[in-house]
Amino acid sequence: MSNIEPVPDLLQRRNLAEQLYEILEKRIINCEILPGTKLSEEAIADTYRVSRSPAREALAELERIGLAVRTGARERMVSTPTEELVNDTFEIWWLLDACRTYLSSLNASEADHRRLLDLLEEIDRPETHDDNEKRVRLSKEFHALLTCRCANRQLDRIQEDYGKYVNWLKTLYFEALEKSETARLEHREIVDCYIKRDLVGLIGIARVHILRQRDLILSRLSGESGSV
Repeated sequence: MSNIEPVPDLLQRRNLAEQLYEILEKRIINCEILPGTKLSEEAIADTYRVSRSPAREALAELERIGLAVRTGARERMVSTPTEELVNDTFEIWWLLDACRTYLSSLNASEADHRRLLDLLEEIDRPETHDDNEKRVRLSKEFHALLTCRCANRQLDRIQEDYGKYVNWLKTLYFEALEKSETARLEHREIVDCYIKRDLVGLIGIARVHILRQRDLILSRLSGESGSV
């Protein structure tokens, strides 16, 4: 029998700090709270009507994962993306994405293959081209289907964590869903390699596709820096 007595207050406080962290993380990633915004324990506590203790813990976690930086004893601010962060994030992202896409392809059915090809056709239709809401919906389904058959849950969790950084950077620096002919051809090559279960091909095209997105972000980041 355990001699450890339960500490319900501590557990409740931890849960409150985690909830607050999740709220702040989501708002930062969605760009509701922009880079450079000041984050003080006092202001966060007042805004969300909590004590300073969970506010302090939530801000410490944001600092730990790189979404905030310390500016004082009890103050932080939302991180401003750097060239190093963008490079590191997208180098890891294409490796993870290629790996999960390949593992997913090994378990994919012919119905999955047909749906991927159908989605490409739907996205390329003239009536879809200017319907941004529809394009976003179809694009999300397309990318989700490419990796949904990956049976490695540890890898899924790693990609989910890194996906937060990618989504943050894309929300900050991508004005809209990309419609270029280059992206369209890359998507078709990805599907071709997926259907063939071609690991080498998937690694190559994933790297080209994702690092091209990185370069677009870096060019916009550089433009912002140059305009300051």
